[in-house]
Amino acid sequence: MLDWKPRRLLGVSIGISVIIGLLLLDLVLLRILSSRPIDLLSFLLGLLALLSIPALVVLSYLVYGLVTLRYLMGRDSLVIHWSRRRETIPLAAIQSCIPVGKGGMGVKRRVLRWPGHCVGWGCDQAGGRMLFYSTGRTGEELVITTSAGCYVISPRNPSGFLAALGARQRLGPTQSLQEGRTETGLVGLAIWRDFIALGLTGAAAAANAALFAYLSLRYASLPEIVPLLSEAGEVHLLGAKSELFELPVIGLVVLALNTALGFALHRWERPATYALAAIALLVQVLMWVAVLGLTG
Repeated sequence: MLDWKPRRLLGVSIGISVIIGLLLLDLVLLRILSSRPIDLLSFLLGLLALLSIPALVVLSYLVYGLVTLRYLMGRDSLVIHWSRRRETIPLAAIQSCIPVGKGGMGVKRRVLRWPGHCVGWGCDQAGGRMLFYSTGRTGEELVITTSAGCYVISPRNPSGFLAALGARQRLGPTQSLQEGRTETGLVGLAIWRDFIALGLTGAAAAANAALFAYLSLRYASLPEIVPLLSEAGEVHLLGAKSELFELPVIGLVVLALNTALGFALHRWERPATYALAAIALLVQVLMWVAVLGLTG
């Protein structure tokens, strides 16, 4: 098994630099928020800091994928390793393997890309599907063509890779293999393709964020002491207006717990995942009703 690696240093360095930059930005935002009054701008700054968390997760995943990127060439197959993903390409299925730009083989990149990193979907000039597992260095990129599509890779020594591939193809296959992808880990979960579960969870998250935004917008105009519990027009409990934020916080906690449990159950009990997501959405609606009743 021959292990071919790309040139990773540039892509990894830029990815880590962006991650550090986002972390520094979060620190600045948190410092600003600590000295600002509660208003809509504070909510937007806090939301920006919160949204940086999934951005950091995605960037970290992409950098990890680049660090683990390699092309393993055996007697019968070429396996592209990227993070927990494996693209298996039988050598017998390879119709051609040529450098990008040679023989009119151009590419249109529609991928997650920065200098030294190029991963994702794309297409060639004729509109055919292409999968990129490369560093974006045009001089090192090779296009592998099969009946199912094209793969763009970046072995550090393209000429050596082509020579080794040709030698193995001339030997002929010893077994029949299926071209395809396997993916394990969190990213490989089927829930990412379940639009019902994602839609319910997204709706609950949007309702919760909107409730935080509403309270932030109304906060300055509310009296310092507000009713926290009322029934039939009678006030049973008073408290500081800041305590109103406990309601969307409760909604956020329910959303986080139900989402985590739903992810864990999805593989075996999809209806349970849907029920948990629906309950999380219902809790957000109830929190909205409570807040509007106390601030209206």
